[in-house]
Amino acid sequence: MTFPSAPIPCPYISTFTNGPAPGPTTTMTHLQNESLTLVIPAFNEAEAIGPVVSSLRATFPHAEIIVVDDGSTDPTSGLATAAGATVIRHPVNRGYGASLKTGILASTGHHILFCDADGQHRVQDVLAIANLRATADMVVGARSGILHGPRRRRPGKIILRHFANYLAGQRIPDLNSGLRVIRRDILLKYLHLMPEGFSFSTTSTFAMLKGNHTIHWEPITIQPRKGASTVRQWKHGPQTLLLILRLTVLFEPLRVFLPLTGLLLLLTLGGIAKDLITTPGQGLGAITIIGALATLLVFLFGLLCDQVSSIRREMHAYHQR
Repeated sequence: MTFPSAPIPCPYISTFTNGPAPGPTTTMTHLQNESLTLVIPAFNEAEAIGPVVSSLRATFPHAEIIVVDDGSTDPTSGLATAAGATVIRHPVNRGYGASLKTGILASTGHHILFCDADGQHRVQDVLAIANLRATADMVVGARSGILHGPRRRRPGKIILRHFANYLAGQRIPDLNSGLRVIRRDILLKYLHLMPEGFSFSTTSTFAMLKGNHTIHWEPITIQPRKGASTVRQWKHGPQTLLLILRLTVLFEPLRVFLPLTGLLLLLTLGGIAKDLITTPGQGLGAITIIGALATLLVFLFGLLCDQVSSIRREMHAYHQR
């Protein structure tokens, strides 16, 4: 494989398994038939990108390594190219998800591995995740202690974790880990659902879960990142919550509408009891009647969404044959 001397211009995508990860000295020879592409999104990561790409190139000598420079204003592109990566550059900053989409569409590997450019992921963990790619449709590096990072972000992480676990109907060890490997053909099926921003990892997790694909979470240890993070909790947190809710309505709408129907039904029954006790013989109040109608409408709308979701999945499966 040859690498360009300059960045490529671009104007612009459960089943739980357990088992020991291969050690850091494991070679890639037994998996070379399953070609691998590493996609690394980068935005102003000059401090870390050189050593990251160099260590990955030494560990994966036969793999395709693509760095997507998302409009950096520092020497990120040049350092990544010098270290042995193919660089695709966005002329302006378009977002984490947009960078991953660009790398996915440019990739040629059977599996695609996502890795951060800030030096948080140890190369031995990246190798372990890569060596497990034949065991599941997606392998995710589950960071030890999900409440990692600054203390100010921990309340938001707790809310997001419990909300996601409820909507998914199972415990998710790590919802938005940036280290994961996915089969390219499966990922392309869901590429239209993926956002342009930081919620790409969360979306891919939910899409794979709701699509009944096999997922393996492998414990990893992260290192302190180099440089400043561009994640903003009060901006990206609510966006992620809304995205999870939308994905759940898309794949499994009754998981949202049935609890809401139950809540409205309880309020309606409470209103009926209140009207019968406080105003006997005068019938039900207007608020109680509105509540009963709202309960019925939400329930029927949930059933309609569920039918639309089922038809959509059937059509999607048919066109993928």
